[in-house]
Amino acid sequence: MENEKAVKPVIDYLMERNIPFRIKHHSKPVFTSEEAAQERGVRLSQIIKTMLLENKEGEIIVALLPGHKRLDRRKLKRVSGNKDLQFLDKESIERKMGFTVGAISPIGSILKGLPMFVDPSVFDEEVVDISSSDPKAGLELCGDDLRGLLKHATVADIAESG
Repeated sequence: MENEKAVKPVIDYLMERNIPFRIKHHSKPVFTSEEAAQERGVRLSQIIKTMLLENKEGEIIVALLPGHKRLDRRKLKRVSGNKDLQFLDKESIERKMGFTVGAISPIGSILKGLPMFVDPSVFDEEVVDISSSDPKAGLELCGDDLRGLLKHATVADIAESG
C-alpha cells in the first residue's frame, strides 16, 4: 500500500480489539464514495464516509454518513450545538491534520477526542466499508462491529431528507 504508515494504526486498532476485517485493495487511488464502491464491488450505501467540519472557534467536528446520503449541515449544527459549521478545506485536512482527503478512517486514534456525529443509517447495512487512511485500499467489517467501535459518538439524524 502507498501509505502503510497511515494504514497501520487503523489495522492495529482493529486487531487489538479482535475485530474481523478484510483489506480491499483498489486498482487505483479513490477519493469519492462512488469510486470506492465501484472499486470494492459494494453498494454505495455500504461505504461509510467521514467528513470533517470546523466551527468558528476552529474546533473540528466529525460527521459519518453512508456514501449514498448527503450531510444536512442545519441538522448537524442543531445536534452539535454549533451555529456555524464549514467543511474543512483540502489544505487544512492535508497540511494541518495530515489526512488524505477522501481517505479518512472513522476509527482508531486518528480522530480521538473529536466530537463525532453518526447518522443512524450508517448501521443499516450488515457489512460496511470504511477508509483505511490510504486511497489505495478500504477495510470491510461487520456493521455491528463498527457500531461498537463508535459507541463514543452521538447517533443523530444528520442526513438530508429524501
